[in-house]
Amino acid sequence: MRIASLLVVLVACVTTVSAGAASPPRVRPVEVPRQSEVGGQWRAVFSLSRPAAGTLEARGPSTLRTRLVRVRKTTRYAATLRFPSAGTWRLSASVAGRRTPLGSVAVDIARDPLLTDPFALAVEPSGALIVAQLRQGGLLRITNGRVTAIADNANVFHVYATSRGTYIAARDGAVYRVDGSSLTRVSPAMDASSVAVDALDNLYVTQYVGYVKRVAPDGTVTTVAGDGTEGYTGDGSFGTSARLFHPHSVAIGSDGALYIADTENRRIRRVDLETGRITTFGGDVGITVSIAAASDGSIYSADVARNGAGGGVVRIAPDGTTRRVLSLAHANGVAVAPDGTVYVNLWEQKRIVRLDPATGRTETVARG
Repeated sequence: MRIASLLVVLVACVTTVSAGAASPPRVRPVEVPRQSEVGGQWRAVFSLSRPAAGTLEARGPSTLRTRLVRVRKTTRYAATLRFPSAGTWRLSASVAGRRTPLGSVAVDIARDPLLTDPFALAVEPSGALIVAQLRQGGLLRITNGRVTAIADNANVFHVYATSRGTYIAARDGAVYRVDGSSLTRVSPAMDASSVAVDALDNLYVTQYVGYVKRVAPDGTVTTVAGDGTEGYTGDGSFGTSARLFHPHSVAIGSDGALYIADTENRRIRRVDLETGRITTFGGDVGITVSIAAASDGSIYSADVARNGAGGGVVRIAPDGTTRRVLSLAHANGVAVAPDGTVYVNLWEQKRIVRLDPATGRTETVARG
């Protein structure tokens, strides 16, 4: 009986030791940075309960794997990665058949020193993004993610790009054309807050007091919409007899009509430039401060938050129906490329993003 009992105890001990030896080593994070930049070197250190071979996996927009490298014959292991794109990457370690979740890393693109105060956006026919800055920094161009300076001048409220050139509404109240690295004044000082340009090189300028003015190539200034009185009237009649409420932005649509951000009325107005008549194109668009026309006939509107409500981007379809495609309090500018790509400016965050209107997802293009 004693021999039998002893054998049972010995078998139990051997089984316990074997099970302990077979169990995978445990992985413990020691130094795991939770933030990184695209293309930059990210290095993490882990501790294993005993030496073993293993890999680190990062899953995000794609899947990355790297080998855990032992540090000086200790139980510490290091792993190095370079993340190819921004986003949230979830980490896990696989050691001796055991997979251990290790949290996530937030990866962003690198900051660009030229982006100091990005305020307004436009897209050139080539697809390059033009960035105007309000208080400091110059006029910039972004091509394939690379930021370059166009002109040193800041103090810009609005920028508008056409196949014939790029124009800005400056804080001194005048409109300028961008000629290479210099600016040519093309309007008098007229309290301009935004500008659009038609196929005949007429300028359309918003004025905060409630007007949209036309500046002809010969310098003649006429009124297109608004009577200088705050309000919301005039649909179906001539634009010159209508009332606007602090218009902030204008754009020429694919149909050749003029679209106006009637900001405090929370509407987009449309002026038929052949007849001069004004109508409401889209309502319920929020406190709109920037609009952009797409080639499919839609208008995109960026509105700011007020009293904790609103903020983001609304798309107004050609039939006038509106749909919010982005809810984001910091959005203050929008631009649409010829291929339909939508860009949004986030002024307070010094960030420019690419927007997918179908999903509402954004991807950072540049940040300061």
